[in-house]
Amino acid sequence: MAEAKKCVPCESMDKSALLDDDQIEEKLETLTLWKLSYGDKLCRKFTAKNFQSALDAINDVGAIAEREGHHPDLHLTSYRDVEIVIYTHSLKGLTENDFSLASMIDEEVKVMYSPKWLKSNPDAQKTQKET
Repeated sequence: MAEAKKCVPCESMDKSALLDDDQIEEKLETLTLWKLSYGDKLCRKFTAKNFQSALDAINDVGAIAEREGHHPDLHLTSYRDVEIVIYTHSLKGLTENDFSLASMIDEEVKVMYSPKWLKSNPDAQKTQKET
């Protein structure tokens, strides 16, 4: 497991911090639960077992975001479908911070997934919450 890096303050970044397409593709290979969506944004979607499990996951992501000072867009729809969207808002693109945050989320947030969803997404097993 790679050591997670700490996010650096976004206000100290300029456009030179944006990653190019090759860098993005290389970093994305290590984040199997994440996809590139909405242009240059990291996106992870999952279906939780129930509403409370979805809220717990969102709150856990929020705690990491507050600690790191780097905040994703969080969406909860259909009472248990969660979407996490990460990019550096101030630069409107992807930086090292975004991949660091995604890695922290994967390492620290454990989710009680819908059994049906988990069966069709076996890579998520490593982030399954123990019951």
